[in-house]
Amino acid sequence: MKFSNHTILVEDYPAKDDFLAYSTRTQALVKIDRALKETIDHLPEDLTLLEAAQQGHIRTLHQMGILVENEAEEQQKLAQHLDQLKYSVHKKSFPVTILTTYACNLKCVYCFQESSRTNEKMSAEVSDQAMDWIKAQLLKQGYEELYVVFYGGEPLVNKPILERVAAEMKFWCESRGIAFKFLLQTNGYLMRPELIRQYIKLGLAQVRISVDGVGDDHDKNRPLRNGGGSFDVIVQNIIDCCDLIKIGISVSFDKGDVSHIKRLLDYFEERKILQKLGRFIYSPIHASLGPKGESEKIIGSSCMCNYEDKNLVDANTKIREMMAEKNLPMKNGMSISVCPVTRDNAGLTIDQHGYLYKCNSMLGHPEFSTGHVKDNDYNQMHGQFVGLDVWRQCPVDCTYLPMCSGGCRLSSFLKNQNFRTPSCHKPYLNKMAPQLIKEEFDAMTEKKGGAAAPPSAATITGQ
Repeated sequence: MKFSNHTILVEDYPAKDDFLAYSTRTQALVKIDRALKETIDHLPEDLTLLEAAQQGHIRTLHQMGILVENEAEEQQKLAQHLDQLKYSVHKKSFPVTILTTYACNLKCVYCFQESSRTNEKMSAEVSDQAMDWIKAQLLKQGYEELYVVFYGGEPLVNKPILERVAAEMKFWCESRGIAFKFLLQTNGYLMRPELIRQYIKLGLAQVRISVDGVGDDHDKNRPLRNGGGSFDVIVQNIIDCCDLIKIGISVSFDKGDVSHIKRLLDYFEERKILQKLGRFIYSPIHASLGPKGESEKIIGSSCMCNYEDKNLVDANTKIREMMAEKNLPMKNGMSISVCPVTRDNAGLTIDQHGYLYKCNSMLGHPEFSTGHVKDNDYNQMHGQFVGLDVWRQCPVDCTYLPMCSGGCRLSSFLKNQNFRTPSCHKPYLNKMAPQLIKEEFDAMTEKKGGAAAPPSAATITGQ
């Protein structure tokens, strides 16, 4: 018995001689003391030589995935874990993104769709085919909920189709005991309170809007098609609607500069809406695929520096400090994040022509489509993506392999012009993991009202 290769130990936290042990495979988090740590480091082959209490601790840690019997068990558990991630069906909810149109009233400088944009809108015929395909998947897999994301372009440029699909799917799902809700991914320029009230009746549960800073910080990245600014109108719409629906905010950053994020949080706070808003999501601006039919001619390749580990560490450290200062929630940075491209039954996106995509950044490139809504099954590209198994090229003892299974396939293509090369950010995770694990432990403990040992972050001692 030994510590798993996929266990991270954080020393002297929350107090001296304490260790936080975190499994990247099971996501179990446990606090142990130095005495137990040293016992594990020097375990006898015959565990019955240990005291009964120590034997119980070892069994518990083994069940949590913190410990493994040997390398053979390690590799078996890893392979089972990654196969489960690839082939499992999460019946709780079926997430589907519907692209009502590529057309957009903004011209964002980093938009990945600009290289292949058309102004075509989804037709009634294609929307019917899309709904039939979704219904078939819901019945085939036995999903309990349909969660639609209306996306673009700007989805509000094609409101008739959005409203048609939402109304039909809400009625169909609810008549069969399937829950239905949708998220509106919009730039916010066309959003109005009366529209939000109407859409709540159709199942709207959340709105997400991209805001890249205050005033010129935003407008230089996200201008109107005619060159004018969009910030003032968008923010007023957020203020007018944030008491009606939860509005999440997405913010991009470039070359590690996050000063505009601080200004934006301060601005929302001054307008007294910061705590009314939903989750903030931050992401570095990245390169995009080339023009239609020439996807390998990467656009904005200089943006790849945004994904260099040092820049990611610096930016994310500053962002987490800002969020903590404002008492805003942050997503657990140590969660398992498997690229949906390689999953057999992950959520997907339906574009306005009815093509299926496993990654939004591949929209507009039919060569990467994994099928069409008029067909009963996925195409050959789907099988190629699922069969990549990039993780087999990674060191089997990599601590983070269960979390990433080889990394983002789009990142691999942008950097290497193929989907088969691992996209590794181990240096970033080595720097960030200890702090992220501490934050997770503190959050879990706080939820238990200051209890020393919440069930999923238990305390096991060597005493």
